[in-house]
Amino acid sequence: MTIILCILLTAATIASCHHSRTIEGTDNGDTVAASEFAPQTENGKLTVNLQHITAVRFPKYKMEKATPYIPDSVSLAADEETVASGNYTATLLLDTIPDKNFYEAIGLAAQHDTCWNINKSSYTYERKDKTGGIYKVTFSKDSRQIIVTHLNRELVKPEPRQKPKANSKKHL
Repeated sequence: MTIILCILLTAATIASCHHSRTIEGTDNGDTVAASEFAPQTENGKLTVNLQHITAVRFPKYKMEKATPYIPDSVSLAADEETVASGNYTATLLLDTIPDKNFYEAIGLAAQHDTCWNINKSSYTYERKDKTGGIYKVTFSKDSRQIIVTHLNRELVKPEPRQKPKANSKKHL
């Protein structure tokens, strides 16, 4: 009798699992991969690819320091924010001071890429990423230090709209 009861119970369990239905709306697929929103990390450490950001090949460099960026307008405890959230300032250190060919390459890139701003020996590159966040890369000529800041879309202030020029004549 016990054996028959066990067989019936096992058959009922198998049948109920076989006819189970998935909950509607759960296809277990993201419309956008989570990796698009997360900064590049390796073993929990932030990695910054300057060539990916600026499309210019930089000399060899290493990460010196990365700190989370917390603006005054956001009420977060400093210990709750990490660089993995995507809001960070990173200090990179070039292995050597770049030669003149590097700065010439940036000058050529700046002719085609309006994200570059070159002011004597100060170089700045600022652009939006795919998700609406902003990258800002700054460094000085004859220096080994590069500062990279990234802000997620939520922390980026919207650009003010351009006002029409006062001199423009309206056609009637």
